[in-house]
Amino acid sequence: MGSETNHTTLCAAYLLHSRPFSETSLIVELFTESHGRIAAVAKGIKRKNNVNKSILQPFRPLLVSWKGSGDLKTLIRIDSPTLALPLSRDFLYSGLYLNELSLRLLEKEACHPQIYSAYHATLIALSKQNDLEVSLREFEISLLEALGHGASFTHDVDGGEFEPSWRYDYLPEQGFIARVDGQFLGQVLINIAKRDYCDKITKNQAKQYTRLALAPLLGNKPLHSRELFTRRKIIKD
Repeated sequence: MGSETNHTTLCAAYLLHSRPFSETSLIVELFTESHGRIAAVAKGIKRKNNVNKSILQPFRPLLVSWKGSGDLKTLIRIDSPTLALPLSRDFLYSGLYLNELSLRLLEKEACHPQIYSAYHATLIALSKQNDLEVSLREFEISLLEALGHGASFTHDVDGGEFEPSWRYDYLPEQGFIARVDGQFLGQVLINIAKRDYCDKITKNQAKQYTRLALAPLLGNKPLHSRELFTRRKIIKD
């Protein structure tokens, strides 16, 4: 059960997801800066004359307040200091991926300021059409670290520093172990530690790592946004 979290002071937030609640209302999942992920009812939001209808949109920085106890709050105010961040094409699909990942992995009402900052920074990077792969890897690695599931990129599971010419395998929830035919290059792990994605091999292996690390957290249910992204790529090709 959620705690009593009446929050009448406006709090920075983003909309992750919404679903119908009644003829005129929605249940919204919000990622807030101060209270983490919360679910709330946006009463009357679907009415044509509701001024908040155009504000409560994904990728738009919000200021919200709410009331209520339990898992489902009630929004009492919605504001926005700016327009939605402009995302299009692959950058839009990547934004949907961020939202789904956050929705799936963040526990309700668990404050994660580090993840919120990473989420906000990644949306800005996507809106500026920065390198897509780098932006996503930065967020995924920050998310894993903040949730306590990140791997060391300076030492292997035996405590040894990574050797650039050696190869390593990833052991879920443990880290990297040296192996002759390992999947990951030592130099790549060193690059990731420095957040240096200067070459294609580092980008590709960083993606392989985050897929492996996220898999046990996500379980067997596929990510809908990833399927959309794959379908779009097939159509483009």
